[in-house]
Amino acid sequence: MPGLNTLARVALCRTPVGDALRRVPGLERAYARRMLANHHKAGLFAGCHATHGEAMAAIPQGRVSGWDNEGCAAIFNGPLPDQPSAHAVYFWLSRLIEPGTRVVDFGGGPGVTYRLYSMRATLPGRVSWTVVDLPAIMERGRAVAAEGALIGLSFAETLAEAGPCDILLSAGALQYMEHSIPGLLAEMTMKPRHIILNKVPLTSGAAYWSLQNQGPAVCPYRIYNTAEFLAYFEAEGYTVADRWRVAELNCDIPFHPRRSIDEQCGFLFSRR
Repeated sequence: MPGLNTLARVALCRTPVGDALRRVPGLERAYARRMLANHHKAGLFAGCHATHGEAMAAIPQGRVSGWDNEGCAAIFNGPLPDQPSAHAVYFWLSRLIEPGTRVVDFGGGPGVTYRLYSMRATLPGRVSWTVVDLPAIMERGRAVAAEGALIGLSFAETLAEAGPCDILLSAGALQYMEHSIPGLLAEMTMKPRHIILNKVPLTSGAAYWSLQNQGPAVCPYRIYNTAEFLAYFEAEGYTVADRWRVAELNCDIPFHPRRSIDEQCGFLFSRR
């Protein structure tokens, strides 16, 4: 049965079969309603929408939406995720962090990257690391910090509150935000020297929103157009200093094989 499920998903997400079945009246909507209502289908996608509002309107009635809730905060109670692409993040942090460096971790959960990086390297003196995230997620982070596991880590509600930084980090959170790119740097009082982004979903086609089942909640999920995404940082005065593949993550969108993407991307942007 697992093999059959995999074959069916490939057919729906990667072959013309998905396009053909999308034309069957009501089939895609019925599939989305069933998959998104199931708390045990975490990670699966459903639907393509032009705007965040359209995606929100497609969330099944009775389902919690977004990350700002106790259910999603509890996801971080398990083992820390150590995905292969994160090692590119660790590499650049090890090269860029020096005494006195200020890091702002946008959408950093309860200090996930901070904790994983600290297992591999000792932060130099006077380094500050501030996580900006949603209230429910920060509450979980502060609870962990109170146990003494996150020494030197602080939390803020907004980028403006976090203050100036040398490195802006975001490891897989931008796509869940209604307003991120463009506009990411508008809240900051001073542009950082470096920006490290990981797990960014990009497409050469038109940008769109899908819905991702997280288990306890359903979240709008944005896939960016590559040219528009890079143009934003170029206009803000940044160049791509490095780019890496995030081969462990894809976006398989049932009934939309031409919208599905095989892998995601990571970037180091540096100011010119």
